Amino acid sequence: MPLPRVGVVIVTMGTRPRELAALLASVARQDVPATRVVLVGNATPLTDVPDDAWGLPLTKLPLTENLGCPGGRNAGLALLRDSDAVDVAVELDDDGLLMTARLRSPSALRAWWGGFFEGLRTPCGPRGPMAWRTVWRMTRLGRPPVV
Repeated sequence: MPLPRVGVVIVTMGTRPRELAALLASVARQDVPATRVVLVGNATPLTDVPDDAWGLPLTKLPLTENLGCPGGRNAGLALLRDSDAVDVAVELDDDGLLMTARLRSPSALRAWWGGFFEGLRTPCGPRGPMAWRTVWRMTRLGRPPVV
């Protein structure tokens, strides 16, 4: 069975160069190599990142304005989708504390971490399509599924 073609989208504002370098190095060390890596610069020209960073197949996408994490992610995913060179898309950010800032209530954080660890402990099984009512419910709660 052939390995999946993995595409990675990384969103950055260019304000954390050490974290970005560590993230790019981590992507380069994965067991399944990335077929394409899109580095989205939210209002940053990305001139301080070399084109051949860590030997990755890097495409830089500097945006003239800061579209936020969702806007930057969507721009990067659109580039991956249009390239038709990947089977799996992964979105990363150079700041892991963003999730904590988004989920302010202790019960929401507890639920998030509970789901995260359950995902690590339990085999996923076969995937099926998401029901439209689930999509609608997630969207109403402010967490639309990423397509």
